[in-house]
Amino acid sequence: MKQQYLIYGLVIVVAIILFLAWTRLKNQKPQPDTNTRRPPENIFPTSKVVNDKLVIVEDASENDIKKILQEFCNSYNKETYQAIPRLTKLSDRKFAITFPYDINFEIYCYFINYVNYPMGFDRHFKTIGWATTRPTDTWTTEKSVNKNVMLFVSDFDTEYDNVFLTTSDNIGYKLGFAMGEEKQPLNSPEKCYVKPPINVDELETNESIDFK
Repeated sequence: MKQQYLIYGLVIVVAIILFLAWTRLKNQKPQPDTNTRRPPENIFPTSKVVNDKLVIVEDASENDIKKILQEFCNSYNKETYQAIPRLTKLSDRKFAITFPYDINFEIYCYFINYVNYPMGFDRHFKTIGWATTRPTDTWTTEKSVNKNVMLFVSDFDTEYDNVFLTTSDNIGYKLGFAMGEEKQPLNSPEKCYVKPPINVDELETNESIDFK
């Protein structure tokens, strides 16, 4: 009998240890990528590509936004240059991000989500993007292609792996990053479309910093 109680006790102790370890692992936040490996310089793009992709980030410090952009580049530019964001300061807490060499639309969606929910931070940053979609863009449909669109993370988001899209004629989509959830039409847009507060061309003469 005593042996049985001993075995039961050991099973309970092991179960508690495993549960505590699982809880700690579950609650552990992913750490930002600090690996600065880059592809050879000779494949860095040399010609700018005309595009109107624009991201506005508000209520962020300059140090925070620089850290966020560098860590995104650390994650996406290891094998090839997928993101070369240009940062322009609009005010002490407001920044514009453009892409002088353009950026794949799918990576652009990831970018907006990441800046909103950057690793290593205990808060999120209000991030809104604008672009004109193309027929070759991932996750576009016949109702969203060749249109001005606004991209953002929902104020009510609890999933952390999607962005919302509203076209200039107020057709809404949820763009999920999981397989099968890439382009979900909405009965009404999460937010109505608003025009970007500034045009990309207007930032050309402003002081800026490029990240790679």
